[in-house]
Amino acid sequence: MNLWIVIAFFVLLLPVWVRLYTQQIQRSRIITTVLLLLLGVMLVGCFSDSAPESPELRPEVNNSIDGKVNVRPVNTERSPVVEASDSYVGSSYCIKCHADQHASWDESYHQSMTQLPSKETVLGDFNDVTLQLDGVTYRLEYDDDGYWVETNLGDGLTRLPIKLLTGSHHMQLYWFALPDSVPPEGPKRILGLMPFSYLVSEKAWVPRRSTFLHPPVQSENFEVGRWNATCLRCHSTHPKADYFGKENPLTTVAEFGISCEACHGPGKEHVDFYESEKEPQVRGLHQIVNPLELDHRRASHVCANCHGATSVKQRGDAQAWHEQGNSFRPGDDLLEHRHLIRATRPTEAMTAELLQHDPTLFESVFWADGMVRVTGREYSGLVESACHLEGKLSCLSCHTMHNDGAAERSADDPWNDDQLRVGMRSNKACIDCHQDYTGLKLTQHTHHLGASQGSKCYNCHMPHTSYGLLKAARSHQISNPSVPETLLVGRQNACNNCHIDKTLQWTADHLHEWYGHEKKELPDAHQKISSVVLALLAGDAGQRALAAWALSWEPALEASGRTWQGSILAYGLNDPYDAPRWMAVNSLKKLESSIDSKLTAQLSETEAEAIRLMLVTRAEVERPTQNVLRKQDGSLDMSLLEFLLKQRNERRMYLQE
Repeated sequence: MNLWIVIAFFVLLLPVWVRLYTQQIQRSRIITTVLLLLLGVMLVGCFSDSAPESPELRPEVNNSIDGKVNVRPVNTERSPVVEASDSYVGSSYCIKCHADQHASWDESYHQSMTQLPSKETVLGDFNDVTLQLDGVTYRLEYDDDGYWVETNLGDGLTRLPIKLLTGSHHMQLYWFALPDSVPPEGPKRILGLMPFSYLVSEKAWVPRRSTFLHPPVQSENFEVGRWNATCLRCHSTHPKADYFGKENPLTTVAEFGISCEACHGPGKEHVDFYESEKEPQVRGLHQIVNPLELDHRRASHVCANCHGATSVKQRGDAQAWHEQGNSFRPGDDLLEHRHLIRATRPTEAMTAELLQHDPTLFESVFWADGMVRVTGREYSGLVESACHLEGKLSCLSCHTMHNDGAAERSADDPWNDDQLRVGMRSNKACIDCHQDYTGLKLTQHTHHLGASQGSKCYNCHMPHTSYGLLKAARSHQISNPSVPETLLVGRQNACNNCHIDKTLQWTADHLHEWYGHEKKELPDAHQKISSVVLALLAGDAGQRALAAWALSWEPALEASGRTWQGSILAYGLNDPYDAPRWMAVNSLKKLESSIDSKLTAQLSETEAEAIRLMLVTRAEVERPTQNVLRKQDGSLDMSLLEFLLKQRNERRMYLQE
């Protein structure tokens, strides 16, 4: 009997022993897994947001805003903090001697890239606003203690304090602290991301997935850890996110936002020198890095540190990057610190390793021929351009970090929109090198009137072929218009981006006549249907978004009229992706006075159908002169339109700048 008791005892303990033994093994596995995850995030994070998914916190569906609020304790000391390190001192020291430069920087959107919440910095409406997304309720409010988002984390309503906000130009994102009781991120300096963005110009809250071109999803969750893992690298100055594998980790920045030292380098030695008690004539000049005094490559590297598709150079660099911060300093050769990922060079060692990690990674950043298709990676376009490789074109050839020549600026040349130099909305940047292309020589080259949009260099050589934040942006790869880029790659060429009512065959004929391009006989669709309209109805999600934007671009309206687009754009209102739908809505608002200014991409099928019916009916009455999807009698060719919609490219797209 006693023997059976002993046996039973050992049998009962067996699972415990197995578990303990397994845990011992798993400890090493966990460490290995953490290191592998760290490597994956670091390799991919600065290049693309196709990195391994951050942990998600799924709020409980069908929460009642009338329920009891569980205000869980949040340790504010565990939020990311400003901490001077590695000779970074902060922009407050710069203003003492460089008041004018500090003031112009303070006007820029670099300064407000990341901010602490306050009445001055928060642009979103937190005045007791209730938002719904995927069956989950979020209530936004503010009081004397700060800004809050209230939702259900699974065991009761919880008020989460907003700790940081990112953006102040086009949109703002909001980051909250997690309560200690939410494992495993709560006890750490790791932030969650609210699933809504605030669009500044529209003054509207929209799902965050709407602004980043994202496949349709069934649910939206809080994203936990993205700030600490990726965003802080380019949205703050000298960040360190030393939290992997740490019980009480520290996430620090030298300064929230893109500060003086991000471009000029750490300032401690410079400040200490000039604050010394030596006489001015004895002290002399202690140099700090001025990007304007660097050669065009290293000056561009200062910008490329954030505005380029880069990764660590070697596998072992990843952890050091997190724990010690970025080793690159302005004035350095960036390529000695980072690997530049170029889709045109897929066999380079680190690029090949990235592709092995994720074979589809290029698709989220580049067109098929290697040209960048999202904003935020402008240097990756510049470095593919002959003007940079063979000439001296740099980022600073067109852009300035301070409002130089402010007195010379006209009212229609705002500085802090694109931080362009005075005159850069003309041909000045190009003519500085290409001096022959003025007057008659210019019009002979462009085949357009000298004062027209068609004679502006950047409209032909830097067209709007990049997507970002519900807008189209100019390519920063200097190139020439060509038919193959549209026919084979799918990227709209500059000619059709302006002449939005014309076919690709029309472009091919003119490029042959004007510049001697190979004469081409294109497929039937490209002989009969507007190239941009083809992209809007049958293209992939990225092409559809850019096409919807192009149909209301002002230079395009000057060249192609503005009375025919509405009835076609209306069919973009049922796009399965939020971003193309938003861009169709915004274009319709510009073109159609009958469209409600408060219309959003979250319109119902009933609302979309009503708008379509109204615009199609009116088009049938007015019969615009432009022959775009029209029969011989001028009526809209509905059967062709519906046929093209059925050809829509449904491949999954994910574009995130």
